[in-house]
Amino acid sequence: MFYIIIYLLFYPILKILTYFRNKKSKNLIIQTAKIGDYVNTTVIFNKLKNFDIIIDKINYPFAKYQANKIFIINDYKKGIKNKLKLAFTLFWNNYENVYILMPNSFNLFLGQMSFAKNKITIQHYSNKWYEKVLMMGMKKIIHTKETLTIKNYLKMINENDIEKNWKNLPLIDDKQNLITSNKFKVGISLSAGNKLKTIDNETWEKIFNILGEFDLEIYFFGLENEKIFLEKIKPFIKNNYISLFGKIKLENLPFYISQMNLYISSDTGNSYIADSFNVPIITLEGPCCFKEQKPTGKNVLLLHSSYKSFSFVFKTAYKSKYDNLYAITKNQEIEIKEFITKIYKDSQSS
Repeated sequence: MFYIIIYLLFYPILKILTYFRNKKSKNLIIQTAKIGDYVNTTVIFNKLKNFDIIIDKINYPFAKYQANKIFIINDYKKGIKNKLKLAFTLFWNNYENVYILMPNSFNLFLGQMSFAKNKITIQHYSNKWYEKVLMMGMKKIIHTKETLTIKNYLKMINENDIEKNWKNLPLIDDKQNLITSNKFKVGISLSAGNKLKTIDNETWEKIFNILGEFDLEIYFFGLENEKIFLEKIKPFIKNNYISLFGKIKLENLPFYISQMNLYISSDTGNSYIADSFNVPIITLEGPCCFKEQKPTGKNVLLLHSSYKSFSFVFKTAYKSKYDNLYAITKNQEIEIKEFITKIYKDSQSS
């Protein structure tokens, strides 16, 4: 309600001032979600080419290679003065198109205050009534829990091609590269920012037993504080493994993940980065809904949970009343082995 009142108060004067803005034709993307959603947003980068972006600070290491002007939303969240400062900056930038991919009340307020010619957003199952009011006058893409999010992102720009864009990120020269082996390489995320995405030890034991049947190396990706998860599963690992916890700058993460022959995790940002490079993926569903968001590459094994999904893109769960969310069946173990066998054989023959 607060943002509606502020917008209505400024509307008359800003409407007049629109006639004094410099003529420009630029795009603005507002996507303040975390890494996985940011990665999926890159499908619209190719079409727009030149754009400014509003992001969460965690994605700055990626965005600085991809966008023109970058606004870190975390710098403007506190205090009405900071919020208005950003709103007026967007207004004077005179964007032609504004794409609001994370439609919370603040982001929708910024979209309205931009007075852009075209404002496009996502209307979803968790929008509050005041957010729907803030969407008035915008083109709305309707999103449900059974709609693939990435396809709705593409609808925002009238496009169909699912191609994520990491073309401008830095490469690593041979002297700096932490990966020098020519063996079959398996990347693994043991956890994520949301600890609900931590796969249980029993399931990892089954997966590592399967990996142990192949001559390969395992690479663990994650933050320094995620080392604790590795300590608990060490007894199950039969292959040579390399810990990359805390050793990789975020901006270099896509390069290292692109070197993998296979990536295994729950629904993590890293799995979507792997998907961007067409790295074969095994993703365990857990609480997340594959109907709404999943890797879209050609070589993906999706392992469904025995529980009904209860965590969604726009309504994320952080706690669970269920145990063994990631438990896999005997049939799924067979699927995993068959999937790895095919990829392994293909890599040896190429």
